[in-house]
Amino acid sequence: MPSTANASSLSGSPIKFAASNGFESTRPDLAEARTKMKDAMSGLFVGPMPVNQFLQEFLPQPVSAPLPSGVPANLFAAMPITKKERHMYEPFIKLVNEYGLIPNYQIVNTADHHDSATTSGDHKIKPDPVMYKADVDTSTKRTQFGEIELHFEFKVNHQSDPFADPKRTARDKRAMHQFEALAGQRAESRSQLIHYATEWFNRQHRRFAFSIFIGDPFVRFIRWDRAGAVVSEAFDYRENSQPLIEFLWRFTHHDDAGRGRDPTVRLATAEEIALARPHLEEWKPEKERPFIVFKVPDLDGKPREFIAWGSMSHAGSLTGRCTRAYPVYEVATGKRYFLKDTWRAHDLAKEADILRELQAARVQYIPPYVCGGDLHDDITMTDLYIPDEEPEAEANEEPTSDDPPPHVSESTVASQRPKLDGSWRCGSDWSRITQRYHHRFIVDFIGKPLTQVTSSKHLLQAISHAFTAHRQAYESKGKWIHRDISANNILIDANGNGILNDWDLAKRESELKRVRRHERTGTWQFMSCLLLSGHHSIHTIQDDMESFVYVVLYHGLRYFLHSESHSVGLHLQDVFEYRRKKDDGTSVGGKNKRRMMSQGTTFLGPDFHFDSRPLTSWLKEAFRAVKQWIDHVEPPTLVDEESILDTTPGEASPTAPPSSTSAKKLHLKDHAALTFLFSHCLSMPKWPDDRPVNALPFLERRTRPSTQRLQLDRLIRQAEQDNTVRRPREKLRKVVVGSWLHSFNEDPLAE
Repeated sequence: MPSTANASSLSGSPIKFAASNGFESTRPDLAEARTKMKDAMSGLFVGPMPVNQFLQEFLPQPVSAPLPSGVPANLFAAMPITKKERHMYEPFIKLVNEYGLIPNYQIVNTADHHDSATTSGDHKIKPDPVMYKADVDTSTKRTQFGEIELHFEFKVNHQSDPFADPKRTARDKRAMHQFEALAGQRAESRSQLIHYATEWFNRQHRRFAFSIFIGDPFVRFIRWDRAGAVVSEAFDYRENSQPLIEFLWRFTHHDDAGRGRDPTVRLATAEEIALARPHLEEWKPEKERPFIVFKVPDLDGKPREFIAWGSMSHAGSLTGRCTRAYPVYEVATGKRYFLKDTWRAHDLAKEADILRELQAARVQYIPPYVCGGDLHDDITMTDLYIPDEEPEAEANEEPTSDDPPPHVSESTVASQRPKLDGSWRCGSDWSRITQRYHHRFIVDFIGKPLTQVTSSKHLLQAISHAFTAHRQAYESKGKWIHRDISANNILIDANGNGILNDWDLAKRESELKRVRRHERTGTWQFMSCLLLSGHHSIHTIQDDMESFVYVVLYHGLRYFLHSESHSVGLHLQDVFEYRRKKDDGTSVGGKNKRRMMSQGTTFLGPDFHFDSRPLTSWLKEAFRAVKQWIDHVEPPTLVDEESILDTTPGEASPTAPPSSTSAKKLHLKDHAALTFLFSHCLSMPKWPDDRPVNALPFLERRTRPSTQRLQLDRLIRQAEQDNTVRRPREKLRKVVVGSWLHSFNEDPLAE
């Protein structure tokens, strides 16, 4: 339940590096954002489904509204053949309206009009014609993603088709056929479609949605959901207009739920808005958003209603968990709560159930659960057209009789519903497509991000609270491991305490011994170097403990004074963002994290230190603990240095090299050593009264030199205004200039 707009993840492999997760040192431009979205959707398109099957299974003919007679079977043969895409829009709209194919709806040409209220930052996205209900007022605002019912994408020829159907004579070769076209123009078309669909889903509450791709003379239908997309085979709409005619007629005769809208979300009434507005004003959205009402199941199964006004987070990708989080107000109780809306993978426990269990075990510093769970029958369908997942790989170590049984919920059992006919599909690797359940619940806690800590000591204190929650959850009967420790998942409550949030990827330790082959979880910037490098796939408590260290380092580097403030941007990219793609398309990283742990804080600069000495002490000792663990897993040749942790009460200093360090001497064998380190450093004197200052604001790339100079001057003036810690002007300028220059370094480091 992130409190800022940065939660996002990939489907299948739930590593968060979608279009944006809030931790990049630079903001991608439109082309880069679309490329990331396209890469995130790679392997998630299932096709080509026969057109008749597509219509029958997704848009069955309404019995009460048969298609009117008199519509020519080759209706769209009248479309002009043109070399300009924009010359296709109005003739198409005219033909559809002339034969009354969309009663009570309207198709509007939006190609020259962007939606100023998009969630895509400053990207001005302008979709091709879209369909609205007839009562939507477009006189002053043509493009309204919040009102779109159906999206069209037009291209003047089929050479921009984002997909490639196999030859009809090659059915036995479909497993080897590349359905997602790779050529530049064709891949670009696919990235456009994905971008529009992502924005569409961000602005509405949908279970699924449809797009129509027209690459003259061929047409495809696309059905999107949170697991991926099903794509129809291409058909010639000039020679055979009937499928497109049928689609439009059927689509406009289904109810809202049949067209994909979420029936458990509605617009608030004027009376509800008047009641809720004063309670939600603190979180008023920056861009125009409607007041909406969510239904959330109570413990007895009956629905409770909560009013929201704009999400505090949106998904950076179309598929995956796609978490959205809202401060909400309940009229019945007159109280404010926090709502999390997400799509969980079918083989993961319900987060609501995890919180209830941890609450019963009296785990501290977690969000207090109120109500909610899975939404009945709200399940993805894309996954029904692929083969069953491969059996889970058993680890060498078997669960003991003391281990609690793997978590099995009613919905997990229900997920084993029959697969549908997908004999037409191309491809053979479906490991990234996962069935997902719509999950929504309420907690009695509205958190603030770690960026709102009041000092470096408060930062370490809040993270220590989250570490306590992690320790207690692991030491409980369930032995839960969080598996997504990141800056977004540690929040601050009204009393300044840290709260460990977002338990949706958590698993019992015993369940992790039956890990899925392709599974790797976490937020990329904060994952352990061994997980990033692919050293192992079974997530351990040591991986999470290492992630806590990176959360401290990230916030220390970005928000507090230190000896390398002039190069903070370079450090953030080198350490947190580095990745490279392998030949099989998977990403690996962690190389610079490993180097940093090997070299210690000198990796960040000679005699690196924070102005906050206790924070420096904590970081140096935490680095040593992580290095010792990594050296134990992959033995090095050098002897480790003695540290504060080596003199933890009751333990003697190690004399053996790290490669032979006994398990008893390992600082990260459990939570005890870091618990001691948090306590020891927080009790140190001379903590400064230092306020956080963002040393690396988001910056735009590829601007003209004159614009760059203006941008730099603006950033320096802003930094001077925000300079609450009285940073010397020259040092302040170095911080801004160093960060600004880094924003134009477009290429990540490569091995």
